[in-house]
Amino acid sequence: MFLALKEMKRAKLRYILLSLIMISILFLVFFMTGLANGLSFADSSSLQKIKGDYIVTNKEAEGAVINSELSKEQLKEISNSLEEPTSPLALTMSTIAGKTNQKDTDMIYFSVDPEHYGDLNITEGKNISDITDKEVLVNKSFKEDGYELNDQLVDESTGETMTIAGFIENQTYSFLPVVYSDIDSEFQPTQGSEIMYNAIVYNGPKMDIKGYDTSTNDEIVQSMPGYSETQGSFNVMKAFMFIISAFVSTVFFYVLTIQKTNQFGILKAMGATTSYISTSIVTQVLLLTLISLSVSVLAVAGMAQVLPEGIPFQASVSLVLGTGALFIILNLAGSLLSLYKVTKIDPLEAIGRSE
Repeated sequence: MFLALKEMKRAKLRYILLSLIMISILFLVFFMTGLANGLSFADSSSLQKIKGDYIVTNKEAEGAVINSELSKEQLKEISNSLEEPTSPLALTMSTIAGKTNQKDTDMIYFSVDPEHYGDLNITEGKNISDITDKEVLVNKSFKEDGYELNDQLVDESTGETMTIAGFIENQTYSFLPVVYSDIDSEFQPTQGSEIMYNAIVYNGPKMDIKGYDTSTNDEIVQSMPGYSETQGSFNVMKAFMFIISAFVSTVFFYVLTIQKTNQFGILKAMGATTSYISTSIVTQVLLLTLISLSVSVLAVAGMAQVLPEGIPFQASVSLVLGTGALFIILNLAGSLLSLYKVTKIDPLEAIGRSE
């Protein structure tokens, strides 16, 4: 520890520059990870929070709720195969026509059976089990567009009027705010004169029904069109940033080790053990990594406070801890190259070079 701190104090500029590089890379990693999580949440939070253990869709949809279509007859067939109470689910994209001081708002209906669908996370007003067929629950982002509790909403495509009975939190689908309504209301998609549904939601054990797919919430989210591809792109970028950071740290300390070969040789000749010198190098790597992590976390936290509301960003404690732990492991692994070089230093040869 003494040797590590003494050297860092003596060569401040060198280690400050390395720290700045590591801080910049870590900031980008944290920011991109938070942005990826935010985009993922805004894209699929409503599906992540569906009040059911399993969702049944038609086979052709391959788990994508938005692509699934079920008729009333199919709805009855599935319900008869399940012992547990079920709720149909219908997704309908539409637009709310804003009045004075209100914006036109693109949204998506999640229409369910209020009697058999679980309670939602309400911030204000009624819950789903208490609404009537003319009442809806809306994502709280509607407040940003000028809407309040008990305001009247007018559906632009149907001209139907509904009342905001409550506000729900973090309910979005494909970046659109979700509006929960009664399945018996008049906002459902139709094919001719027949109401069409997208899925059936139920709690209980998994039941495989012939001709249909039964999926968990996570599986439904992964099946969203474009979801896996988007998250995969972010993961590749994050992986490359980790590799670049580890490479920079590894090369930096390896070059320093080569430059100090004769000094380390003299230390060995004076009785310093290889483990003592190695501990000094590992201590430097660990200290620089921890300092860089701390500064980058503070920078990202500050950035999150000033980001506009429209930019989805989520950085949880588990995200920070997981990313930080991986970064520490990669840097320590990279230091093994320097440690290997230390073990190969011959004290006599080093003394000869130093004379």
